[in-house]
Amino acid sequence: MDTAYTAHLALTFKDGWWTLSEKQRREYSAEVVNLFDQYKGLVTLRGVYVTQGFRADTDLFLWMYGERIEDIQDLQLALRRSKFGTNVSTPWAFVGLSQPAEFNKDHKPSFMKGVSAKRFLCFYPYIRTPEWYLLPKEERGTMLQEHGDFGRQHPGILTNGVYAFGLGDFEWLLTFEMDDLEVISTAIRHLRETQARLYTKYEWPFIVGRRFDLAQALAQYQ
Repeated sequence: MDTAYTAHLALTFKDGWWTLSEKQRREYSAEVVNLFDQYKGLVTLRGVYVTQGFRADTDLFLWMYGERIEDIQDLQLALRRSKFGTNVSTPWAFVGLSQPAEFNKDHKPSFMKGVSAKRFLCFYPYIRTPEWYLLPKEERGTMLQEHGDFGRQHPGILTNGVYAFGLGDFEWLLTFEMDDLEVISTAIRHLRETQARLYTKYEWPFIVGRRFDLAQALAQYQ
């Protein structure tokens, strides 16, 4: 797969979920696992993240990708129609597209290189200021090189940046994976000192979560 569509889907349980019996919650969760099994080969679930304690508006965060956006959308429509789907709301949803990086054509997101996922995720969408795009290309390249050099001082972080131009309200979707949250916290604080930071317009929500397989993640809310 040379390019891929990505989808990040935030889910929050409605109050009615907790009025269901434990048996019903298990059955509805099993329906979700079966649904994703039906889409194997079409949609890959990179990870499911439990976000409890990090954000008040999100319980689960799903990160998936595939060659066709139609498959990703059809899966999400089926999820919405399921009994599980009637018991959750969607505070956030994002779609992106992996393409060669502007200043490094060989760079690919970690998930496209077959690198195994790590224990934690830190995700946020991103918009640059209009002034950024009017700078000479060489100047932008120099600042991004500095930004990358700062980032490489903090090993242990997998980077996954995809384009979101025209696919939603944002320009970029940035997903970082790590086994230790202290690493990403220190790195992001350090990256605030780079010149490219002057051209940041918007970068929230930050969504952080701990990775589980799908069944284990759902079991946390049964």
